[in-house]
Amino acid sequence: MSARSRGPARPRRRSDERRAIYLLPNLFTTTSLLLGFWSLVQASQGHFNAAALGIVGAGVCDMLDGWVARATRSVSRFGLEYDSLADVVSFGVAPAFLLWSWTLAPLGRRGWLVAALFAVCTALRLARFNVQQQQVEKTVYR
Repeated sequence: MSARSRGPARPRRRSDERRAIYLLPNLFTTTSLLLGFWSLVQASQGHFNAAALGIVGAGVCDMLDGWVARATRSVSRFGLEYDSLADVVSFGVAPAFLLWSWTLAPLGRRGWLVAALFAVCTALRLARFNVQQQQVEKTVYR
């Protein structure tokens, strides 16, 4: 089918452009989440160097998603929540599982508890940060 038979091209609307801008930082967040999951898979298979690289790559993507969101003025509540969930996986669960599978597994229950405590502390820290950030926004924007 030729371009001529499809009719005139639809002009891009501003809402389409805004939607694309909001997707950009979320693509970096998604990549960070996927790298965290990939790190879990690699650690479960005994590929500890690859698992560590996955966590480092997730860190780079996490840094870029915030930068891109601020640069494009596309910071959203959804993006902040999604980023926090991805961070729990990439910087809480994945490093804890890597640590457990690499060195703490021989300690049995104690090793499992140490790794789990790391993951729990990461989730608590992110939750506290989100609550404090909401309190600052309410004070500043009122």
